[in-house]
Amino acid sequence: MRRCPALRDSSAISTRTFGQPRLQCRPYASTKALARAPKNENGRQTPRPPITTTADADADADSDSLFHDWEKAFQIDQDAKTVETAVGSLPLSPVMDASFWARREHHTKPKPKKPPHNASKPQDLLERQFAANPFAQALATPVRYDSSLRNRFPSFFLQDFHLVTHPETGRPWWIPQSLALDNSNHSNAKTKEEDRPQASEREGQMLPKLKKKPSRAKPLGPSAYVTARKDILAAFTQAKSGLFRRERGLFGPSSSQYTSFQGQAVWRRDMDEFVLDLMRRHIEQDLLYLSRLCVEQSRHYIVKCFGWGDVQYKHKGAVLWFGPSAMNDDESEMNEGEPSPGPFATYEFSDSEATKTAVAVHNMPMLLGEETATRVRKEAGALQDGSIFMLGGRRTADLQSKLWKLQGYLSDYR
Repeated sequence: MRRCPALRDSSAISTRTFGQPRLQCRPYASTKALARAPKNENGRQTPRPPITTTADADADADSDSLFHDWEKAFQIDQDAKTVETAVGSLPLSPVMDASFWARREHHTKPKPKKPPHNASKPQDLLERQFAANPFAQALATPVRYDSSLRNRFPSFFLQDFHLVTHPETGRPWWIPQSLALDNSNHSNAKTKEEDRPQASEREGQMLPKLKKKPSRAKPLGPSAYVTARKDILAAFTQAKSGLFRRERGLFGPSSSQYTSFQGQAVWRRDMDEFVLDLMRRHIEQDLLYLSRLCVEQSRHYIVKCFGWGDVQYKHKGAVLWFGPSAMNDDESEMNEGEPSPGPFATYEFSDSEATKTAVAVHNMPMLLGEETATRVRKEAGALQDGSIFMLGGRRTADLQSKLWKLQGYLSDYR
């Protein structure tokens, strides 16, 4: 291909142009006009302002007014999906449609968080059913290891123990931490003669004190768990029971720094009765509290049942059986031949032809003892009249769990 001769000179830059001033083109101003233009103090000519026409000025004024007044420039009709502009009515763009963005971002927005004051309140149907079912809550507790029986159970069926230092002697003691009452009247600080700890293997040998004495509220080391049964706790102090002195290995294969003290910790000889007394006190306090709400605030947590046939018409919960009342002779004669409910008793009734419902029945004199049951019946205003009562409502779920746990604690599985 031959090279184009017209591009030969234009493709190369001539050396003559270097050093020469560049020619400035002024299409709308001549050199004569520049010569007649006024000069400033430095001797330079000041350019004149550009000439604008009337149409240009009107267009600029319209653009300025539209720029500063958007509401008058665009009038959006969300119902008709149109927008009014200077040129007329136009279809509304999806970018300007609020309903379009609401539908598009419906599944992308994060869910609203629960307010802090209602964080513990059940929100949906499943949470409300779970909060009202004590059996589901018991099975949902975290699984823990019982080193005495070498089994794993939900923590509801276990009793936790912690090491604490005695405020006077500084020696480590095993206490059921979850059953510890806040009221100091329920605990006896002085140790009786029959409640003294077991003697050491070497008689006369003093147990060393802990170097650090923490506060009473702070336990030492991790939690230790034992199956919540009265016969198992009693076997820790019975020779030839197979569980004698098992409290020395409650921490199990733990790497805690407090494992060296578990063999020296004090275990009450009456730990089974001590735990039973604490469990009964907790139930007694809850019954008196719910009864006070029923009397003073007209709540229906404890409702009287007029016989067993009336149970099916009450709110489903747990049945409290106190036996015939000594103050009501007619009721005593009516229930004279009625057998008392046994452990883990239930009452079944039919809601319809296809469904059956069973509620737990708690023999309160058997669980709390005759003396405590009589005292609760006299002090609680909602329990004074009647022998059969129904616990109902989500607030009674905690009390129902305690009664069910006490049933398992007192039952004899042999």
